[in-house]
Amino acid sequence: MAVSYSRQIPPGGTGQVTLKVKTDGKAGEKISHQATVYTDDPAQATIELTLTGNVISPADIDPKAARLIGTAGSEIRTQIRITPPALNPFEIAGARAMKGESITFHLEKKPGPGEPYFILTLTNTQKAPGRYSDKIILTTTSTISPELVIRVYGLIR
Repeated sequence: MAVSYSRQIPPGGTGQVTLKVKTDGKAGEKISHQATVYTDDPAQATIELTLTGNVISPADIDPKAARLIGTAGSEIRTQIRITPPALNPFEIAGARAMKGESITFHLEKKPGPGEPYFILTLTNTQKAPGRYSDKIILTTTSTISPELVIRVYGLIR
């Protein structure tokens, strides 16, 4: 948790306290963090602040990572479904591979029975046996989650 605040507040004045909480890996959880404000007021030397909330997932990504496992020379492909949550609707404005050496990918928007969703299809291009890893970075129109990262793991036998 990071805290920033007004260092000095004149008598009768106002100040500001900002609490920032890292929510990575906390999607779907209820969080609660506390901070103590110290004052020079003898009647109220400390003030306890509590920040509580539910962390929404930036998107429903199923499966969470792409695993491309198979025999060298065979077609190895997988799909990832990305569904924007109702509280954070977005479009995917762009997609790029961090390395892009052993994979190709294609992103397609699908109309859903309710909300639309996206299908990310990944294909292995590595010919020789070995392992690799990469990331697909999706740029979204969401101010809450402007980027989504999909991890890619390859195991070619």
